Amino acid sequence: MHTLEQLNAFIAVYEQGSYSAAAKLIRKSRTTVREHVIAYEDTLGYALFTIDGRKALPNDKARQLYFHAKVVEKQNRELHSYSQALFECEVHTINIVHDVIVPLTLMIEIEHKIKASYSQLAVNWLHRTRPEALAMLQDGRADLALMPDRGMLFPEAEVTWVTLGSLHMKCYAGKDSRLHDAKALDGGFATIHHLQNQTQYITENFLSMDVAFAKVSPKLQVVSNNDLLCELIKHDGWAAMPEEYMHGYVESGQLVEVKLKEMRDSRLISLNVFFPIGKDEQAVYSDTIAWIVEIARSSLK
Repeated sequence: MHTLEQLNAFIAVYEQGSYSAAAKLIRKSRTTVREHVIAYEDTLGYALFTIDGRKALPNDKARQLYFHAKVVEKQNRELHSYSQALFECEVHTINIVHDVIVPLTLMIEIEHKIKASYSQLAVNWLHRTRPEALAMLQDGRADLALMPDRGMLFPEAEVTWVTLGSLHMKCYAGKDSRLHDAKALDGGFATIHHLQNQTQYITENFLSMDVAFAKVSPKLQVVSNNDLLCELIKHDGWAAMPEEYMHGYVESGQLVEVKLKEMRDSRLISLNVFFPIGKDEQAVYSDTIAWIVEIARSSLK
């Protein structure tokens, strides 16, 4: 019967392509890694790698086993996370990290709901990029993360999530922008070409998601603060932002929606709440997650 150490060594050698690189990755000696792989091969009754100089080349059997071994490794990590989460302790503070495009009204309503039931609980709202947020969830510096979805099947980290609804991304500019000048536009609609000729302001978080449709103009400027971004586009350029966040600016006449010929409706981006595996076993976190889902799904369509 194989051991977890043998599987970890096999996976590391398979992914790194050599015993030395695998040893460095899992912080074991090269001899130990090699012994684990040989022991695993003895258990199976056949070889998994062909040695070519310093390289360890996986054979067909290794390629077939890799996926299943990876699943077992992942399940073992999840079991560890889950068992750690069952260690109950009194919660005094909850750290929620969020993307800057999460609607303010949503976060305010969530805080009010939490404080109504846990009045002594300190709720910290921390603005972070998606990579930073997921790293904080993994190392325990954050409890929950409100982040947009990248459109991938699995997140980049060992966390779980619940989809809350969709943010409606549209383009916005200042009220005097040529992108809103009906006389200068074909039928009152701007085009992608018009957008490419003007400065595009983009949030740091949105840029870090690395989604293709986020970058339109070659004149790209990154802004980490939403208030500053909105002030800048009053005078120059444009930005793609959630309709839910920009509603107040449009209602007050400070900004206008740019109507696009190529996209007559909004671009939808899912908003998720991410949390460590097993975190929802504790009442305060399970309650908070349930309230976030309830509030978001009633306000996001």
